[in-house]
Amino acid sequence: MSSIEQLEMRDYLSQSVPLVGLPAYWLDEIMQVVKPEYVARDTYIHRIGEHNNVLRFIRSGGIEVTKEDGSLYGRFAEGDWIGYRSLMTANQMASSNVKTIEDTLFYVLPGELFTRLIAENEKVRKYFSEHKPERLRAAIRDLSQQDYNLLNLQMAELMRPALSVPMSHSIRETAAQMTQAKHGIALILDTQQKLCGVVTDQDFRAKVIATGQSVEGSITEIMTPKPLVLSPEEKASEALLMMARRNIRHIPITDKEGNPLGVVSASDLLRQQSHNAVFLVGDIHAANDVETLQRLSSHLPQALVRMVRNGLPAYDIGHAISSIGQAIVRRLIILAEEQWGLPPVPYAFIVAGSMGRREQTAHSDQDNGMVISDEFVPELHDEYFAKVAKFVSDGMNTCGYIYCPGNIMATNPQWRQPLKVWREQFRHWIETPDPQALLNASIFFDFRWVMGEESLVTELRNDVLARTQKASLFKALLAGNALTFQPPLGFFKGFILEKHGTSEKVMDMKKRGVVPIIDLVRVYALANGVAQTNTFERIDAVAELGAMSQAASSDLRDALEFISIVRLKHQARQIQLGIKPDNYLSPDSLSALERRHLKDAFEVVSNSQDFMKRHFQGG
Repeated sequence: MSSIEQLEMRDYLSQSVPLVGLPAYWLDEIMQVVKPEYVARDTYIHRIGEHNNVLRFIRSGGIEVTKEDGSLYGRFAEGDWIGYRSLMTANQMASSNVKTIEDTLFYVLPGELFTRLIAENEKVRKYFSEHKPERLRAAIRDLSQQDYNLLNLQMAELMRPALSVPMSHSIRETAAQMTQAKHGIALILDTQQKLCGVVTDQDFRAKVIATGQSVEGSITEIMTPKPLVLSPEEKASEALLMMARRNIRHIPITDKEGNPLGVVSASDLLRQQSHNAVFLVGDIHAANDVETLQRLSSHLPQALVRMVRNGLPAYDIGHAISSIGQAIVRRLIILAEEQWGLPPVPYAFIVAGSMGRREQTAHSDQDNGMVISDEFVPELHDEYFAKVAKFVSDGMNTCGYIYCPGNIMATNPQWRQPLKVWREQFRHWIETPDPQALLNASIFFDFRWVMGEESLVTELRNDVLARTQKASLFKALLAGNALTFQPPLGFFKGFILEKHGTSEKVMDMKKRGVVPIIDLVRVYALANGVAQTNTFERIDAVAELGAMSQAASSDLRDALEFISIVRLKHQARQIQLGIKPDNYLSPDSLSALERRHLKDAFEVVSNSQDFMKRHFQGG
């Protein structure tokens, strides 16, 4: 081998995963023993049971790996390694058949060097981990490295002393103590000195001043009983998300026995570089017009960037971002009711799609509807609900949540109906399903209550789930629809790219990334009567019911987390560059290691789709 060929080989290997970044002395040692090997097409490299003592790197060409029963395990091409599994076993026996399917050039390393390489380099050892789930979990941990220290802080490090008053105090006495102590919150203690409630400045304004409540009454009359609490060991991230989800600005800290230790406020977290989602939700609830809501909503992209940079899991980011959109919907409904009065009959406002699943990443189009009491008489009542629906929809559009291109909004009379009509619509979808109609309606099976009479939505959901569990044809067709979008893996497990915009080839991380998982998990959820709408929560619930193995559910959860985080990081980078965020990711923007792990994640999804097809369609 000439010196030029050696230099080319060294350069290529030094840029190949997982050898990237290895110290020069390791590359020197590799180059002393590595050998090129040319193998003709249709040649077996090794067969099951044969001894293997080398590691091969595919420089060009391709191979096919088959199992003992003859079924295909996978095809591999340039940049892939083979032989490491047998090298990591005690007897070094091949467990699969490996055959070239093209003329192939390998770089071959002795097994002894590979053994030392993984023993002395943790990054290399992680890469060649025997199980893909382990690789994927390690990759998720790497992607979630935090830029800031906030999320590592515990409540014990952030909490401050709180004012405590006995439940026997009057409203006047408590207000006087809070004023003297300059505290915006007081913890109310029962006769055993345990926390039984909290009262804030806002309670005095809303429940005393605004209503004319007597200040001589007991403080228990206006306190919030049984408040949400955290332990001193909980992380700041938990406090942030609890505040965002529940629209609260103070959280008491108690020990296991319920003894108050202190309080953490939103301002305490702000001083520690908080995520704006907490404060956006609070400010949204105080907004008095659409213009203010529009201004607050414009901060959502930067809130997303902060959460991504802080390494929050995709599940928590989805909840926090969705809580902003949900808060805007609720505030718009309240402003509408202030303008046109309370509803003539009870109703519930529902959201579907990504907001219904609490999986929003940025501003999206709106999917919503109204479930109205069966007392509804269109001639008497629909004018009111139509005006409220238009006000909310127009307001959402102004705030960046564009009108639904498919007109799935409460402004459309089809999605503004009494409960009995909704029940009949779902009955039709479930009991006399049509594949195309079901495909268009699938997002409605992720509906969630946001405002109004929640019992209407609970009753509708219970009726829907009772039907879906028994409807075999519906489940089979829904499973078929869930196979519409496949992960972008090709013949050699390389990425299948699509043309977008100019000549750039990209992967659609929504259509080919998260949607296949969302659709697949929806099938299992509806087939097993799972009420949750969030995909992560559905996976956990389905596994708990035994409808999916713990191993399969863990792998699928990890795949969803990794794909989601890669997508979120892509969108955060675009926001920081002043580009409107989208789902179109170029593989060139990923490191070689990220590409490898993304392939692992897509393969998990592909295998899960195959299993679902056999389970629900018998194919």
